[in-house]
Amino acid sequence: MMKLLREQKGSVAVLTALVVTALLGCAALAIDIGNLYLNKTQLVTIADAAALAGARDLPVGTSEAQAVADVYAQKNSQIGDIVQTAVNLDNTILTVTVKRTVPLSFAKVFSKSFSDVSATAQASNRVVTGVSGAVPFSVEKQDFIFNTPYILKDGGGDGSDGNYGGLGLGGTGAKVYNYNIQYGYDDKLTVGQWVDTEPGTMSGPTSDGVLFRINLDPDATFETVAPDSPRIIIVPIIDDLDVSGRAPVQIVGFGAFFLESVGGSGNQNYVTGRFMRMYIAGEQGSGTDYGVRNIRLIH
Repeated sequence: MMKLLREQKGSVAVLTALVVTALLGCAALAIDIGNLYLNKTQLVTIADAAALAGARDLPVGTSEAQAVADVYAQKNSQIGDIVQTAVNLDNTILTVTVKRTVPLSFAKVFSKSFSDVSATAQASNRVVTGVSGAVPFSVEKQDFIFNTPYILKDGGGDGSDGNYGGLGLGGTGAKVYNYNIQYGYDDKLTVGQWVDTEPGTMSGPTSDGVLFRINLDPDATFETVAPDSPRIIIVPIIDDLDVSGRAPVQIVGFGAFFLESVGGSGNQNYVTGRFMRMYIAGEQGSGTDYGVRNIRLIH
């Protein structure tokens, strides 16, 4: 009887030791997995931020974009991290990969002292081909010069067969036109889309709408204007404005302008804006760069 009890106690001790070992192993594995997850999260954050920072310089040049991304990643990473960057053939996508070797605390019992962790991010920088909030002015396609004033709506006698740069977005008439100047067109416009012109000088609605925006930020200048100022407007760039009466014209891009002034009286009413380069929210695509672009993470 005593022998049987001793054998049972021995079996229980062995079983207990095995269970404790298994539990310790699970706990150790959980700690290492948590540490690896933490490092992975850090690398994802670093790669995302570096890709976005570098992508802003893609229009400047491939090497410039990669250099910015590399500096940003190295600044926020740990000693020993490896940073790799690459740019696609048309210079619109920047890829950033950050690698780290993480020491393991408990997995050493399984003869594994380190584990490699990596994260990859891709940011694209492309022209905007679809946007909401555009104003109902238009400018014919051309090579725009930064910080140069342009006529966004002509005065009487300077237009083409009754058209002076106004667009009928989402409807026609003075009320719709004025609303779109003040608040921007609610729906999305896209490159390739055909929209109708709004003929006539529309002096009253034009002046009221432009002054409404200017008075919301009266002290702004081209050099000091904030990115969210109502005086920064997005204007459709049109393929050809030489049309008669109310007629369809095609959008080939979008331009950003600092709304400077509305001048002239009566039928001589005109609007001027100074050309800017802007990053805004909008649909990305390919096409001619008229200064309005979008940066976003795509991976």
